[in-house]
Amino acid sequence: MASSLHVPVLLLAALAMTPTALKSYLAGGLQDTDSNAEDVQQAVEFALQEYNSNNSDPYLSRLVRVVRARQQVVAGINYYLDLEIGRTTCAKDKSTQDDCSFRLPWAEVNTQLCSFVVYFRPWEDYKDLTSSSCHSA
Repeated sequence: MASSLHVPVLLLAALAMTPTALKSYLAGGLQDTDSNAEDVQQAVEFALQEYNSNNSDPYLSRLVRVVRARQQVVAGINYYLDLEIGRTTCAKDKSTQDDCSFRLPWAEVNTQLCSFVVYFRPWEDYKDLTSSSCHSA
């Protein structure tokens, strides 16, 4: 008798969950993710490479901080990245931005808040920047 009560009780518990609680468990729903995770860092790096390749600024921009990182599992993974980026002293023709310092003094650094969507299909080694928008910080 007790075991037959488990199913109705579990069903009632599931029905009592709020839509917001259920949303985090649905496939295709946006999930906050650890901005320090390796896959997120790869998405950030790819977004910045694409940003630097596609804008008309003669100087490289690099990451100041990750404001927010979310992911969505679709037929691959969408990474929704909100990043603060800053302009560096390095011209774009320089091979790497690792040693590029931000323009100083810091108060004059032209920072931007950018939202990027990066789509990954890791099993095919496919990456695409599907959305990008920035505005002054």
